[in-house]
Amino acid sequence: MNAMPSLIDDLQPPSEEGNAAARKPRGPSPIARLKTAWATRMADPKKKAQTKKAGIAGGIMLAIGLSVGGYFVFRPTPKPDYLKARLDTVFNFTLLTDEFNKLPVEERLKLISQLVERLKGMSAEDSLLMGAFAAGIAGKAREQIEENISRLAIDTWDMYAKDYGSIPEGEREKYLEDAFVDFTKMMEGVAGQVRDVPDEKRVEEARRQAERDKKVMSDPNRQPGGEALGRFFSFMNNNVGSHATPQQRMRGQLMMRDMVRHFRGPG
Repeated sequence: MNAMPSLIDDLQPPSEEGNAAARKPRGPSPIARLKTAWATRMADPKKKAQTKKAGIAGGIMLAIGLSVGGYFVFRPTPKPDYLKARLDTVFNFTLLTDEFNKLPVEERLKLISQLVERLKGMSAEDSLLMGAFAAGIAGKAREQIEENISRLAIDTWDMYAKDYGSIPEGEREKYLEDAFVDFTKMMEGVAGQVRDVPDEKRVEEARRQAERDKKVMSDPNRQPGGEALGRFFSFMNNNVGSHATPQQRMRGQLMMRDMVRHFRGPG
């Protein structure tokens, strides 16, 4: 009877001779082949020149790509068409970007005027967009809105205040009334609540408010801190004034003082 083969024979390591026979010769590694190919190409002057040109072109294209990509990432927010762009886009540019603050005050006033016209004929879709825009305002956005509105109010008021000193005495009352009307229209436009009232009515409202303020100021039992012309001057003194430069405050307060006296009348 033949002997049964050992159960561990297949587990024994093959002999060195078997290993040598089983091993197949391997070629150079991929890195070695790449080095050889590169050395061969660089040894050929023509191919070396072509490689150098291709490297320069590739570097230029990479730089262009990075520049274009960086432009679209970091570019300033483009100014929208105030008469045709989506209303939330217009409000976003006006209230939430610093690019609006960098525009000349005359251009900002022109854009606000266009926004006022847009709001007068506001559609149902525009109303929904405004509601969605207002609902999304929070945190830093509120601070940016205050900054933009204050900056516009300061620069607009200062635009009138800088010229006020050169206005002849007999024309100052009309100048103050026009400044008040233009300023209140501008602020209503930014707030998105434009009142369709004649300029004469706005002036009359200011006179009535000034009369009420005058009575309050003469009341010995009045509460301290009453502001002339109600919310208008309260906003100018407490909110806008904190963002103005010393020169703007000095010019603005002089014109505001004369405007209060004009609307209050003699006495």
